[in-house]
Amino acid sequence: MRNFFRPVRGLRRKILGGLMPSSKILSSLFFVVLIMTGIYSAKADEVYRDETRAYVGFQWIFGYTSDAMPRVILGIRQTRTRTNDVVTGGDLSLALNLDKFRPDAIRISYLEGKCNAIGQYGLGYSLEKQANLFFLGVVGPYSKVFAEIDSGKNPAVGFELNTQDCAGKVII
Repeated sequence: MRNFFRPVRGLRRKILGGLMPSSKILSSLFFVVLIMTGIYSAKADEVYRDETRAYVGFQWIFGYTSDAMPRVILGIRQTRTRTNDVVTGGDLSLALNLDKFRPDAIRISYLEGKCNAIGQYGLGYSLEKQANLFFLGVVGPYSKVFAEIDSGKNPAVGFELNTQDCAGKVII
């Protein structure tokens, strides 16, 4: 009877071992969300326009990989535009590797700037490299250019084409 439960114990170890990278991702994202909770502060004399939009796209990363195959991006972006056309917000995206048909990286970032050039910086986790990511870049209409470095100090640059246009302008 003891031999019957031996494969079950091995399966439990595999399942719990597979959750370890997920727990690193969740703890990193939880920390970033705690930092980002104070981003939006409203003033009584300003008018805001809030937008939350999902997007899809393709991303190419150069540096740590020689792979020319783009990654598919699934994301959601929440922005707040003030009357002076200053945009602030956040972005959450998931990159999917087309070669291996699995998630590649997850990133969460803070956005601030004008419609045509919004600065971006944030944190993420690479499932491919099993490393934390820090990145910064510029978001424009239907595109994004960024540089990142992982916890192993490996730099990379990336380019993205997506379905996200400019954040809306406030009309008084």
